Amino acid sequence: MDGSMHGAERSLWDILGTAPTGDERAIKRAYAKRLKVTRPEDDQAAFQELRDAYEYALRHAPRFAAELAEMHATPATELAEPGPADPPSALVSRLKSDAGLAAPVPEPVPVQEPAAELWGVIADAAQETHAAQETPAELWGVPDEPAQERTPPSELWGVVAIDPVQEAASLWQAFLVHARRRNAAALLPTFLEREELLNLDVREEFDLCALRYCASAGYDLALRQALFEQLGWDHDFSYLARSHVDLVRSAVQRYRADRSFAHFSDNRDNYPGLDCIMSQQPPGAYARQLFDQKFTLQLRQLLQAIRWQHSEMLAYKLDADLFEQWEHAAHAKRYFKQTALASCGLGFVLHFMLSGVLDAAGFTLGDTAAYASLLGFQALAFALLAMHALRWPAPLFTRLEALQESLQEHLPVLWARRGLRQLGWIVPYLLLVLLLFLPERSETMRLVTTAGLCASALLAYAMNRQLLHGMLLLLCLGLSLFAAMFMSGKGQSALAVGDAMPLMFCLAALALRSASGLYGDCGWPEALLPRLRAAWLIGCAGLLSLLYVQQLPAALVGAMLFLWSCAGLLFSPTDFRWKTLWPLVLVPSIGIFLLAGQAPSIRAMPMMHNSVELAVAVVYLTLHYMYLTYGKSFSKSRLS
Repeated sequence: MDGSMHGAERSLWDILGTAPTGDERAIKRAYAKRLKVTRPEDDQAAFQELRDAYEYALRHAPRFAAELAEMHATPATELAEPGPADPPSALVSRLKSDAGLAAPVPEPVPVQEPAAELWGVIADAAQETHAAQETPAELWGVPDEPAQERTPPSELWGVVAIDPVQEAASLWQAFLVHARRRNAAALLPTFLEREELLNLDVREEFDLCALRYCASAGYDLALRQALFEQLGWDHDFSYLARSHVDLVRSAVQRYRADRSFAHFSDNRDNYPGLDCIMSQQPPGAYARQLFDQKFTLQLRQLLQAIRWQHSEMLAYKLDADLFEQWEHAAHAKRYFKQTALASCGLGFVLHFMLSGVLDAAGFTLGDTAAYASLLGFQALAFALLAMHALRWPAPLFTRLEALQESLQEHLPVLWARRGLRQLGWIVPYLLLVLLLFLPERSETMRLVTTAGLCASALLAYAMNRQLLHGMLLLLCLGLSLFAAMFMSGKGQSALAVGDAMPLMFCLAALALRSASGLYGDCGWPEALLPRLRAAWLIGCAGLLSLLYVQQLPAALVGAMLFLWSCAGLLFSPTDFRWKTLWPLVLVPSIGIFLLAGQAPSIRAMPMMHNSVELAVAVVYLTLHYMYLTYGKSFSKSRLS
């Protein structure tokens, strides 16, 4: 054995995790560092080995320092190679001395080699005789008197004869005094290097004082943050949680509460509802904002997130009673300004439908009757939507919910594919539209058709009321009215506003709903969309060509083209932006051009114009969507 640190057995300095040294302070630091990973409750044998090595190194530190100094002063050429046997291990000798075994001391044999204890090599028992020949027995831990009489003072064993609790409390108070005048994050690392904190018991009591401070209510945020980072509590609390579970839980909860509060405070400007909660003011101070539906829905989501995901912040940073008031105010609010706007739009719908039905029946409303009808339907619409928002009367809505649950049990596919419910009004609407292509209609048929279209428009609004609300509903009504007035012609066969208004309203509702993903909501395969669009374009071109072949009646071809165009809306969503929809302004002119070669009766029929114009519009929307979708892939590398 060559006497180096890499001997056959584990050395003293390997156990301590440091280089050979005679500096007691360095030995204590190495010991304190190893204690963090070697604890008695985890590995009793490893802890005992570390403790024995620490006590031995601390007791013989002066001799190690002297031998190290002598080695540095001796020229390298004068150092002889070590003999065939190394000196015995100090740990083995001390353990034997504790057991009362005294080794014989033969005549010393002079051998020029460095002391093995300096390298901390643990040798076997066969080397004890050679080592004893070189140095006195006391240096190797071999007693020359009973162990009880030669026990050294406690200081030589690294034991500080103080009260760890009192010493740690004094150190903690001194640290708090310094932290008030200096930056805690910069002060703490230096303070933890103090010699008093190298003692295991004092350090544990100091950590416990810091833990009590972090678990209390009156802590300084910067100091608490520095303690968590420097002591490693932000990722490991295991060694304290074994005996101080309640303190650890309280400290962690307060730490998480502060982090959540800081996160929400930084995002107050991005979420108006969050600013209301963090302001610690009652809901009455924000009564005006609560009439906004978007604000209230966002507020409900934030309240739910705080309640279930940031409960520590609610317990330590917010007023629980005030928070419950906000929950009650947000969930109890049902009538919003968007509801009022929807009521206004519904009133206009009902008024125009009544006027259309009366016009189809041959009656014309005067100015007084028209104003009375408009005001009456506005009041009726406000009452209906208020009842729906407030769920009054409760027995009626309870009955409706029971019917809905029964329908859900018998037709689960409607709830699995919610898009199918949005198409419930399409079938009666399309059947009524086919009646509009009849060249001659009786007064009764005209009245039934108009009334049926009005009912379809109301059903379309009921199915899409989540989409058609507020200003969007008013815009849809305005466009439908403008288109209805434009498509109304002159003469006996002209389409009256009473038919045109619900017809255009239903088309607008279908287009808006398709743009929001109606095809995907129906559960149909997305992979078929390219083929469906291509097949639709081919079919549309074929139907337009049939108008010139004139093998079929023009009214029949127009009806088929209108139905085909409505189906094409499902495959061609659009974003309804002015910069993409401006070509639709040319659609009426294109429709007139396509019908130029037809008979005068066909050209004068409004539904033929509507069918061709709708087909041309859907062709444009389809090609535009295909360009946006597949044009990007063509511009990429062939590898994509």
